[in-house]
Amino acid sequence: MGTAMPAFGGGIDNKQNFSAAYVGSLSRNATTDGADAAAYNPGGLMQLKNGTYLEVDLQPFTFDYDHEFNGETYTASPNLIAPMAFGVHKREKWAVWGTFTINGGGGETEYENGNIITQSVENLMTAGAFSPYIPSGGALSMPYAYAKSYDYTFTTGVSFDLHPMVSVSAGIRYVRTDKEVDIHGTYNGSYILARYDQEADGFGGVIGIDIHPSDKLNIGIRYDSQVNLDWETETDASNQLGLILLNAFGRVDGQSYARDLPAVLALGLEWKVLPKLTLKPSFSYYFEEDADWDTQNYAVDGNSFELAMALQYDLNAAWSLTAGYLYIDVDMKPENFGIIEQMNPPLDCHAVAVGTRYRISEQITLILGISGYFYKDATAPADFSKGRPQVTYDKTLYIGGIGIQYRF
Repeated sequence: MGTAMPAFGGGIDNKQNFSAAYVGSLSRNATTDGADAAAYNPGGLMQLKNGTYLEVDLQPFTFDYDHEFNGETYTASPNLIAPMAFGVHKREKWAVWGTFTINGGGGETEYENGNIITQSVENLMTAGAFSPYIPSGGALSMPYAYAKSYDYTFTTGVSFDLHPMVSVSAGIRYVRTDKEVDIHGTYNGSYILARYDQEADGFGGVIGIDIHPSDKLNIGIRYDSQVNLDWETETDASNQLGLILLNAFGRVDGQSYARDLPAVLALGLEWKVLPKLTLKPSFSYYFEEDADWDTQNYAVDGNSFELAMALQYDLNAAWSLTAGYLYIDVDMKPENFGIIEQMNPPLDCHAVAVGTRYRISEQITLILGISGYFYKDATAPADFSKGRPQVTYDKTLYIGGIGIQYRF
């Protein structure tokens, strides 16, 4: 059991699963009913009652990431927990707010019996690609592959009422990101450890506008700027044979690599079609083609986007039920996946969710949700220059969400 964030609800790097309410609906871009609006629709915070709000969410999840090649399937199946937090202080005409979220990264994956990366490395070694340092003709035993990549994100800002129907917001964001990759095994009796760590940080901005022409209709618009990230590389934990492999794959100690967190445009609508029934569509667009991804700038064929639709039914003043659907379109061919993408493949996806919100009192609200992400498998053709056989990537993910909001 660990603490991390998997790749779902977003683009290739960007993530959207910030709160338990999102887990239970998959569509929050125009929300105005909770502290997590600070992450999704900060302009909409002006529709909260006056007061100070604190919300803490936990998201337990489990998933299967599969690599199928040479007639075998290699799987990573961890169980992890992701924490999030939101704070809002709202007065009549203004609000200040802050969030802790995980806005990017591929999560944490462990392939205890190896995967497509270890197989590709073995094929290259056997063919003599690294000779005379690593002799040809051998075999890799006890292969192991592990990767961790996530972007801890701290955002703070202000919201302000411009007009009875219009409120705006602006904030500043700090992203601290870490990556770790560990590939090891035994080749011809020699232990190979190829491990590198990368760190980066950067700043960005968030702006938003909320338009509420009536009690039945609300529109949320949010733009997250690109965050420039230059990853500093350390390979000290590798042994000599591992360093040979890392250098061959362009992971050199002391060298930096760009991997910006792309900008995001998020649009949402909430329409109360009946006194107890609200429709909540959302659209999010990720500007990946504009981001600098160094040696992988060629890998993206277009920008990712997601479409979502949620329903909320208010049983009474205390209980609300939600259900949602999400479609994610990722425009990266599997043959262009890098190390992180191979470990945690970005794939097109259909997701469904159900949730509930229970207002225990005027001060305390309990939020629960559960969702399932069902990805469309993708096959990369064999590339013998990279040692890679034909491989099919697939994954399935289930996530729960529990949140407690307290209003002072």
